Amino acid sequence: MKEDTTTIDPTWMQKTGGYARDKTLRDEFAGLALQGLISANGPNQIGAWPMYAECVAYKVADAMLKAREAK
Repeated sequence: MKEDTTTIDPTWMQKTGGYARDKTLRDEFAGLALQGLISANGPNQIGAWPMYAECVAYKVADAMLKAREAK
């Protein structure tokens, strides 16, 4: 694998607030699953939607990580 020598944008912290620095692969997978849930017109956004989305998105992320480990 080629070493990445790209310099980091010095304004990164100011632009992002540093939020992405602690992001895990599980978080990335959950975010992608959440995009799919929203685009598939999941439950309405009233009531149980946030709890449903969080639960399902992280279950999908965990399944993706488990499948990755099985290789």
